[in-house]
Amino acid sequence: MKTNVKRLLKLFLFLLLLGSLTTACDKKKDEGTVAVKLTDDPFPVQFIGAVNVEITKIELKDTNDNYVTVFEGHKTINVADYTNGTTANVTLSNVPDGTYNKARVTIGDVSVTLTNNTTFTFNANGSMQAEVKIGPALEVQNGQFGNLLFDIDLADSLEFSGNFLGDWITDITQITGIADFEPDFRAVDLDKTGSVSGTVVDVNGNPAAYARVEVEYDYDDDGMPDSVSTHAKADGSFKIIGLPQGTYKLKVDTEDNGEAEIDNVNVAVKQTTTVNVSLQ
Repeated sequence: MKTNVKRLLKLFLFLLLLGSLTTACDKKKDEGTVAVKLTDDPFPVQFIGAVNVEITKIELKDTNDNYVTVFEGHKTINVADYTNGTTANVTLSNVPDGTYNKARVTIGDVSVTLTNNTTFTFNANGSMQAEVKIGPALEVQNGQFGNLLFDIDLADSLEFSGNFLGDWITDITQITGIADFEPDFRAVDLDKTGSVSGTVVDVNGNPAAYARVEVEYDYDDDGMPDSVSTHAKADGSFKIIGLPQGTYKLKVDTEDNGEAEIDNVNVAVKQTTTVNVSLQ
């Protein structure tokens, strides 16, 4: 009799344990893990030492118009450190299953330090928000791991005050302050995109340092093409990440070393297309 009771007790405990494990597994399938990353579309790279942007909140919006907060706090990132395909890790968060097609980012304070150590600040006090489309949309399901990329366009976000000739800042003394900061982001499911990389050289075959490299596509669905760009490094190398699959025209220009356009640049998911450019 005692043996039967022990067996029944062991069976009960086993079934109880099995039930708890099943519940835990079902709960895990109801959400996935999303890594939020940030990269920078810089300007004017040769004069910028640091651009510190304080992020206070990140929210994702699903196709049912529900918002999920994936980050809330105070995280300051020097976005000038993350160019040409490098990314900063902003947060890692569990997110309920679903399709997320919009993101909302709240910004705190912004400071810009030039290479001569002059610093300008812009105080948003956590009241500045940017809501952007996520395209391709972020799919979260079945306990999977996803990567959401924010690409901040500093050229459009920062409005410097000073005495400039056209779009090119040729001397650091031309920059006298920050007239305005309006965050301009694009957001993509990084695992559904590809990249373009290469090297830019001038007519003599020398590296075209700080050449502007850009492609265009309508990432906010407003019917107008939007620029996705970077500036080549001192050795002329560049990389643009987070591009949806498709065919692009690559444009390269410099202040005084010529320009170039490359047609039919094909980008495939999880692939890097190499394009080497000679300026004319």
